[in-house]
Amino acid sequence: MVADRNHVTDRNDVTGSDHATVAAQQAPFHTLIKMIERELELVDQERLEELHAAVAQTGAFMATLPSPAPESAVPLALRADALRGRVTIETQRLKERVARSRTTLRRARKIARRYSAPRDNRISTSA
Repeated sequence: MVADRNHVTDRNDVTGSDHATVAAQQAPFHTLIKMIERELELVDQERLEELHAAVAQTGAFMATLPSPAPESAVPLALRADALRGRVTIETQRLKERVARSRTTLRRARKIARRYSAPRDNRISTSA
C-alpha cells in the first residue's frame, strides 16, 4: 500500500493506460519466449539447419530488446533466459548423441570391412 496525504492506493491498482503500457513492455518478451520455445522444438526434432536459422533470428531479435528489461518484463526475461539455457543443454545432448552415432557407425564399418568377401573371387578346390 502506498499512502499520501489525500488517499491510500494499492500498488496492484493499475489504470487502463497502465495496463496498456505494461502489455506493450511485455509483448516483445512474450515473442522472445515463443521464439526460444520454437528452438527447443527444433532441437527435439533434430532439425539442425532450421535450428541454426532460428537461433540467428532469435539473436537478431534479442538485439532489439531494451536492456535492462522494463520492470514489468523482468519475469519474462528471466524465463527466456532459462529457456535459452535449456536450448543450450538440449543442443549439447544432441551433439553428444550424434558423436556417439558417428563412433558406432565408424566401428561398424571397420568390422564390416574385416568380414567382407575376399577380394580374390577364385575358390580353391584343392584340399
